[in-house]
Amino acid sequence: MKKLTFTLMIALAGLFTSCSNEQTAISTLENSKTQEMKNFDGALKSLMKPENRSTPEEKSRLGAQLNERSLDILYKASNNLLTVNRIEFAKAESREGKEKVISQATKLYFEKLRRMEQNAKSEN
Repeated sequence: MKKLTFTLMIALAGLFTSCSNEQTAISTLENSKTQEMKNFDGALKSLMKPENRSTPEEKSRLGAQLNERSLDILYKASNNLLTVNRIEFAKAESREGKEKVISQATKLYFEKLRRMEQNAKSEN
């Protein structure tokens, strides 16, 4: 009985330590994001808000494409992310141009996020 209790205590201690380390890694990753990355992340999340979702009319007209509100939200955050990282891009007025800027910023965002995750893993 003592061995079982001792083994359970060791297992629980290991579990708590493991969960604690995982939470630390997540919070460290969030803290290491630049303000522009946080803004871009927030812009992506804001697309799910009811006021930014496509209306039935927009869905029938645009299909799976972003509506103008969502496109503008992402374009502003993308513009900011690319400017701060000194990546040159043409100012976009057309829908196609804005989508290209958003695509470029999305690639940059996930590339930076991947590098941060790799750095966090190498530190642990």
